[in-house]
Amino acid sequence: MLFNEVVSESSTEYTVSMGKVNLLAILILLPVLIIYLVPFLLIWDFETLKSGFFAFQKLILLYLIIGIILHELLHGLTWAVFSNWDFKNVRFGVNWKYLTPYTHFKKPLKVKIYLAGGLMPLIVLGVFPVVAGIILGNGLFVMFGIFFTWAAAGDIISAVKLFQFPLNRLVQDHPDQLGFIIYHQATPNHN
Repeated sequence: MLFNEVVSESSTEYTVSMGKVNLLAILILLPVLIIYLVPFLLIWDFETLKSGFFAFQKLILLYLIIGIILHELLHGLTWAVFSNWDFKNVRFGVNWKYLTPYTHFKKPLKVKIYLAGGLMPLIVLGVFPVVAGIILGNGLFVMFGIFFTWAAAGDIISAVKLFQFPLNRLVQDHPDQLGFIIYHQATPNHN
């Protein structure tokens, strides 16, 4: 079982260890490479991709810093906007044990809003650059998109689990672990 489940009368906590997420991130990489690279290589050529790889590699530290900041901002901004501009409940931080930045929304959200915020970095930093790279023949965009799709592995894993629940059910970002809390009733007993 991927997620640990802790069931109470009013909610169920779903959490997953960073070790499992990191293992699944590696497994997710192969299908991502196939889905993204096959169309690119069918339209363009390997040399274009290779030059994009080396261009990405030259400035990887810059791309990492900018991409990580944007990734977390996209989570928080999406959740806040879909929660009536509720920025006061967005918290940013770093899990220093795993050197992992995170964004946490303190209040419960509908599953559909939580999913939108959870998947926004994947779409904006992963899918869009790859699609643009395929259209424009830009290997750098493809490499950027591959990397940030892979960086969204934890978000993808959570989304797959969340799609099992009704979109109007309330969910809350887990305050201490990677995961979330699903409420069994219309409104949670706290907050």
